[in-house]
Amino acid sequence: VLSTVSSAQESTAAKKHDLWHRVIVGGNLGFQIGDITGINISPEVAVRLVDQLYGGLGFTYQYSSFKNYYFDTKTSQYLNFSLNTYGGKIFFRYYLSSIFDNFLGNFFVHTEYEYLTYTRPYTFNPNGPILDPYYNSYSYGKEAIEVNSLFIGGGYHQPVGGRVFLDLLILYNLNDSYN
Repeated sequence: VLSTVSSAQESTAAKKHDLWHRVIVGGNLGFQIGDITGINISPEVAVRLVDQLYGGLGFTYQYSSFKNYYFDTKTSQYLNFSLNTYGGKIFFRYYLSSIFDNFLGNFFVHTEYEYLTYTRPYTFNPNGPILDPYYNSYSYGKEAIEVNSLFIGGGYHQPVGGRVFLDLLILYNLNDSYN
């Protein structure tokens, strides 16, 4: 018995197959416990736009807790604090595998814009009674902080098996600030 598939069905199947072969889903998870406790959840998704150029979006959530970070000069006590950071990013990554067919093809270049926001438990005040480890002064009261960062850099792409791989990145923040 012979079965036939219409060209429209083949085209639809090929488009579905092609789309999922152009999509990368991943991100990173981080966990640290101690005097500084941190949890990082950063999922991301990217789509191959042309050749080996991928464009992607990501979301970031970070929980941080610091023991004895601030010092209150009025009460002579150390103060703990914790914060929740939220944000997102848009990035572009170009894998060099279309240029090199040797180990150099595993390298890639990367650029990224990231926006993060969090609420600091104290407001900046040059004459405030609360000091951080860098001797910046604060007063009681919450302050919303927004951080815009532009990263450039690159990395190494290491296939693990099948469609699984590990990308190691080194990025430089062009808009580095105290926050």
